[in-house]
Amino acid sequence: MWILRPLLAQGRVSLLSVKRFASSNATAFDRKGLQQTGKHIRQALQGRDVVFYQAPDGVGRTFMFMYISAGVQLLFWGNLASLAYVTYSKKESDAEDAPVVLAPKSQRLAIAGGLVALGVGIASAMCMYPWRYIDKLILLRGGNRVKLVTHARFLDSHKYKEYPIDQMFCKQKVLTGLGPTGIDPLGKTNSSHIFLRAKGERMAYMLDRKGKFTDTKLFDGLWYNPSAR
Repeated sequence: MWILRPLLAQGRVSLLSVKRFASSNATAFDRKGLQQTGKHIRQALQGRDVVFYQAPDGVGRTFMFMYISAGVQLLFWGNLASLAYVTYSKKESDAEDAPVVLAPKSQRLAIAGGLVALGVGIASAMCMYPWRYIDKLILLRGGNRVKLVTHARFLDSHKYKEYPIDQMFCKQKVLTGLGPTGIDPLGKTNSSHIFLRAKGERMAYMLDRKGKFTDTKLFDGLWYNPSAR
């Protein structure tokens, strides 16, 4: 900004150009009026990424069991579909003494396909939780973007997500003032998870209140917005 002041004084650049320049170089902290909050994090972001949240220890083991259970579901429903295709039979006619014969191929395929689809649906539902559960939240160098690391396995497209900081929001405060650390949920009915959403996406990401937050006040300043949609 100081570079442009002599040019502005000489009339060689317009005030609008200066404002555009300042806006393009402003960080999300500046745009949200957080210049005085989390100064040590702002300084660190000038040279490196900062881990802003870390999930509690032990959750990886829980999700591993969920993935194993999802695999078992696929095997079970796949075997059941194979059995239905090979052995599903019906009476040849409506007569009482009509012989039982193998059902038409189209009918066996339909039943087997339905069983496979059911198995895939159950397994996918079991995988959705770890796919949206945040293991690490990293503020990227420069202070304008955030990287989410989930517990997704085998699919990097679900494991790593990057968003502009301004695009994220949540409707729950981290800093509630309750409990020994001040981040316990408000009321007995409130979830122990914080739901962080990206604008334009229907499903939210989940952060566990038992995890480690680098700066709870700054987290709320960046993303708490109860009226956002």
